[in-house]
Amino acid sequence: MKTMQRFRKLTAVFLAVFISALALLSGCSTTAGTKKVLRIALECAYAPYNWTQTDNSNDAVPIYGSNTFCNGYDIQIAKKIADSMGATLEVHKTEWTAIPTAITSGVVDAGICGMAVTEERKKTLLFSEPYYKSQFVVIVKKDGKYANAASIADLKGASCTSQQSTSWYPLLSQIPDAKIQAALADVPTMLVALNSGKCELLSCDKPTGLSAEKAYPDLKMIEFADGKGFKVNAETINVCAALKPGNTELKNQIDKVLGTISEDERSKLMDWAIANQPSA
Repeated sequence: MKTMQRFRKLTAVFLAVFISALALLSGCSTTAGTKKVLRIALECAYAPYNWTQTDNSNDAVPIYGSNTFCNGYDIQIAKKIADSMGATLEVHKTEWTAIPTAITSGVVDAGICGMAVTEERKKTLLFSEPYYKSQFVVIVKKDGKYANAASIADLKGASCTSQQSTSWYPLLSQIPDAKIQAALADVPTMLVALNSGKCELLSCDKPTGLSAEKAYPDLKMIEFADGKGFKVNAETINVCAALKPGNTELKNQIDKVLGTISEDERSKLMDWAIANQPSA
């Protein structure tokens, strides 16, 4: 009897190790069965890249552990990746500042969350090829004192803020005599702050600016001409999937899929996300 019990325990251990090995070889997690699962982390509150909705309309994906759904540009890109791998997409709603830890600790396989590449992030994360390229802009009130700004110099003295732990917030230091406020937790909080008059200006990327104009008719995005806007590292405009360092298998799979998506298709998909985001 004891011999049989030991045999069963050894068999169970062997199966667990075998399943884990399969997960590593495939570049993503597996369920208790053989179906692969691609687990991704994102805020589900960063339109048009990602947002939360109450139903599965427009091919939204269930948010793990909840009765709500996530959709947006990130989700549609992630679905293409998961489908190509024969995997089920599993969405984990995660606070922005916690996403890197979720990736490096193995809670999720990747962050497909509108994250731009920075030198600081490259120290702890592995990045895919870009799945979107953007520009940096500012958002102001349509009737505010900075509504007609044509350059960063024209924003002199503005009270401003942006989202914490983003590539956007440090840009504010380029505004002459800027009154920089504490960074805010997420995009919805940023937009409420600007719309309510708590600040005069926000820095962000272009899709977020376009999304803000749609959600808040009183807000205006300003996209500066070349040489008139923020000075940034060229790599910072790249929005990529973030992975755990060393996970080159999954990176290669993601890069292969991204190579099949044309710039025109990406542009149309972002237009779709902006048009279909929930109202504020």
